[in-house]
Amino acid sequence: AGMRWAAGLAVPGVPPNGNPARVLNLSLGGDNPCSAAYRDAIADINGAGAVVVASAGNSTGHAVGTPAGCPGVVAVGGLRHAGTKVGFSDLGPEISISAPAGNCINTAARTPCLYPILTTSNAGVTVPVADADGGSIYTDSFNASLGTSFSAPLVSGTVALMLSAQPALTPVAIEAILRNTARAFPPAAPPLPQCVAPQPAAALQIDQLECGCTTAT
Repeated sequence: AGMRWAAGLAVPGVPPNGNPARVLNLSLGGDNPCSAAYRDAIADINGAGAVVVASAGNSTGHAVGTPAGCPGVVAVGGLRHAGTKVGFSDLGPEISISAPAGNCINTAARTPCLYPILTTSNAGVTVPVADADGGSIYTDSFNASLGTSFSAPLVSGTVALMLSAQPALTPVAIEAILRNTARAFPPAAPPLPQCVAPQPAAALQIDQLECGCTTAT
């Protein structure tokens, strides 16, 4: 219902959205295959001209779940600084494109994260702290932001810029342009293994840490 409302579609019992979104970022997900409810919602949202971008998930190379695994979604995997799949990112043929997700490399206690995603945050632990009280902060190497939840917004921002330049672009055209203009995955230099396609969602999964991706995997 929230996705439908954001795209300007009617939702029973809720006032109409006067400012429909052209891009929906979903930094969330579940392990199950795409349900009929999600398929219907995404088809309707795409039909309204809105693009759905979703994070692949952080289950250590397992199958992409919902909503990233649904048809019509721009699913975003996570990369290390070197361009290979970061250990925690899920993967599979449902992935549309991959983007930086941050990676720390050194994981010993009280050591800085070497490649975090730097972004805005709030200093509150359980509730937001007001800006006047110093609540508005940036994450850093000791307060690190990591995950495909940060990869997806990088792509969502790119899609928003594309639509600002060419408002008539369709969701299908946007995904095609993203893929056709992306930098290729770097080759997996030994001893880095090649990624393999995971088992289907909801099946027994095998962990895949850092590995070399192809467009098939």
